[in-house]
Amino acid sequence: MVKISSILELEGHIGGLHAVIFDLDDTLYSEREYVRSGFSAIAKILPEIQNAEEKLYSFFESGKQAIDELLISENIYSAELQEKCLCTYRTHTPNIHLYDGVRELLLRLRKEGYMLGIITDGRPDGQRAKISALGLDTLVHEIIITDELGGIEARKPSELAFTKMCERLGKSCGKAIAYTEACYVGDNISKDFIAPKSLGMRAIWFENPVGIYK
Repeated sequence: MVKISSILELEGHIGGLHAVIFDLDDTLYSEREYVRSGFSAIAKILPEIQNAEEKLYSFFESGKQAIDELLISENIYSAELQEKCLCTYRTHTPNIHLYDGVRELLLRLRKEGYMLGIITDGRPDGQRAKISALGLDTLVHEIIITDELGGIEARKPSELAFTKMCERLGKSCGKAIAYTEACYVGDNISKDFIAPKSLGMRAIWFENPVGIYK
């Protein structure tokens, strides 16, 4: 496994490959930024709570259930309000951005002939909203949200998404892509690389210094 401390170091480790497949959260953008965005959306439906966004983020950073903790601490908890906040978080239009240089990196890799893909876990509606906000639909060739393949059982470390991705990228370029010609770039060392390594793909670990899984 190759370890990099910046996603922009990637280009030095993909020689001889045909396909580069990325994780999404905390690999191409900051998941903390998404959390902040969601808390900002919740704060707008709770105008009676001062500094709601900051309070939610503080609970989150402490490893607590942020929404529950906020509603309980403000003495306004109810199952209905909790569900309304959760729904707001999950369905909001995120205000997020690719890490500096990522868009240029993806464009450069495409120009150089690499086939590009994204494999991400998570609720499909939320992940699609992130992908749209980041403009990734036009930057990579194929995107797989694992839940769309078969629910949570298809999430990493299942091999299903990786086999499907190589098949789809191969069809897109009209040439079969062997697992040994592909790599997976991710930040979560506990689950991201089990399937790729089992299949014979190259594994590139982005040790994100500010990632949630750091």
